[in-house]
Amino acid sequence: MAKIQPIENVRSLKEFPCSQCDYIARRKHNLKYHVNIHHGSFDFKCAHCDYITKSKKSLKKHVNSRHGSAQFKCTDCDYVSTWEPYLKRHMNIRHGSTQIKCKQCDYVTKDKCNLKSHMNSRHGSSQFKCTDCDFVTTWESYLKRHMNIRHGSTQIKCKQCDYVTKDKCNLKRHVDVHHGSTQFKCTDCDYVVKCKKSLRRHMNGRHGSTQFKCTDCDYVTTWKPFLKRHMNVRHVSTQFKCALCDFVTTWERYLKKHMMVRHGSTQFKCGQCDYVTTYELNLKSHMNVHHGSTQFKCTECDYVTKSEKCLRRHEWSPRFYPV
Repeated sequence: MAKIQPIENVRSLKEFPCSQCDYIARRKHNLKYHVNIHHGSFDFKCAHCDYITKSKKSLKKHVNSRHGSAQFKCTDCDYVSTWEPYLKRHMNIRHGSTQIKCKQCDYVTKDKCNLKSHMNSRHGSSQFKCTDCDFVTTWESYLKRHMNIRHGSTQIKCKQCDYVTKDKCNLKRHVDVHHGSTQFKCTDCDYVVKCKKSLRRHMNGRHGSTQFKCTDCDYVTTWKPFLKRHMNVRHVSTQFKCALCDFVTTWERYLKKHMMVRHGSTQFKCGQCDYVTTYELNLKSHMNVHHGSTQFKCTECDYVTKSEKCLRRHEWSPRFYPV
């Protein structure tokens, strides 16, 4: 039986742990790549000294070892922190320079929590009730606002119809339901409105005297686009007919689209040169321009043609060259 020889010079599987997270690499360059990608752009600064590191884990270790006993205490309450920035943030939020005043008495504080406690203890049972509806609140200012909005003396009229209300919320709901999504645009200017009635009023006031009359019949309109559409439908002089089927249209682009979709593979070839097209109209135009008035006559007989190619074919015919 063959003896198994031990393998020598095998590289040990060394581990390279990341100092900033739980990542472990098998190769050193993989660890460097990981640190650059995940921890490269961040700087963590100690709030108690000038120590800076790119590792949050290292910063925590530094703070615990160097500044663990340091405490920053709030002078206005029992809040304590080992981080000075946290204390500053606490002071700004809870004890900032802004004075908060109770809306029902002269009580003043810098702390929202204190104000809430004051409200519950001093004004919790007070209720301000609306005399016109069932609205109830513990804030007098809210009641005043409610009275102005819901029960004010001013009548609010819908600009698009005859609806009238004292309540802005009711008006908004009415507009959303009855005049919400539709927009009516003036065809003669940039005026846009959600009310057809308002558009008519605008048209009569601003553009009522303008009339667009058809030159071919008695059709009259105050809307220029309507006149254009009328002219195209009723009095268009040009018709574009498909040369391969019965399709007819007054729009050239529709004919082109029809030709491509229905007859795209058909080719029309000029009998006098190498010109090729998929449109018979183009071929006719080509014939008139390039081969229209010219005639080619045979010098040996009375043969005449408009095609130079046909003349050559005629001249090279075997009857001119006896065997």
